[in-house]
Amino acid sequence: MVKSNHSQAVTLTELLVVMAIVGILATLAVPAYINRMETAREAAARSEVKDIAQSLQTCLAVHSFYVPLQVLDDIAPDAIGSTSRDDSLDNEAVFFLIDPNVADLQNTVQLDLSDRDESPRVGRLYYGWQGPFLNPKRVFIAGAQSDDPDDLIAESSTLIQRDYPLDPWGQPYRFYSPIGLIGLTADNVEASSWLTASFSDGRITTNDDRFDRYAIVSYGRNNESDADNDGDDDIFYMFGRVMTETTLNTF
Repeated sequence: MVKSNHSQAVTLTELLVVMAIVGILATLAVPAYINRMETAREAAARSEVKDIAQSLQTCLAVHSFYVPLQVLDDIAPDAIGSTSRDDSLDNEAVFFLIDPNVADLQNTVQLDLSDRDESPRVGRLYYGWQGPFLNPKRVFIAGAQSDDPDDLIAESSTLIQRDYPLDPWGQPYRFYSPIGLIGLTADNVEASSWLTASFSDGRITTNDDRFDRYAIVSYGRNNESDADNDGDDDIFYMFGRVMTETTLNTF
């Protein structure tokens, strides 16, 4: 007996039913996938802010200063014949040092790397640099991000000086002092501003003084500071001693 070809065909109704089921599954699965990815990014950021803070604490213990975040992965000056394209301390632009032991947090006058031949403390940091203190998973290169430090070699030495560690959303981690954000223009969230030397120059500002200790902060998925909106997705890790109005002596 020959079977009818009609009985083996897929009807339009059956096809529509299958498409509807696939659509429903996709509607359920895609948000779940996105939520899972966001959860993974948040977990990574929580781990990384702690790692950066611990790197700064190590740098402080060795050199008596905190440094801007892009300096933490630098090698020593002239290490193993370093060149102008290497990420070494002697290829950095002028940056300011952060001394948490100064009562007023030097928010008006700060030592910078160019003081190395006038200040014994800065000289000890420069000539005795013990870094790198951090191996970031992602760094800023022009308008992009990279997890391969060798990519910096293909770029200019100016960009080597801007290799900020990036969070899982591709935004720079920020460094805060108890009296405000560190970096003259670090409150700017536009990527074009990340190329400027002032973005992470180590300057202590009085912008956004919401922390009473030092802190490493990711602005999270929305790339906006919680100080500027009603959101609460900033991820941060605080460290160092608590500062009060008396110990700050800046009010």
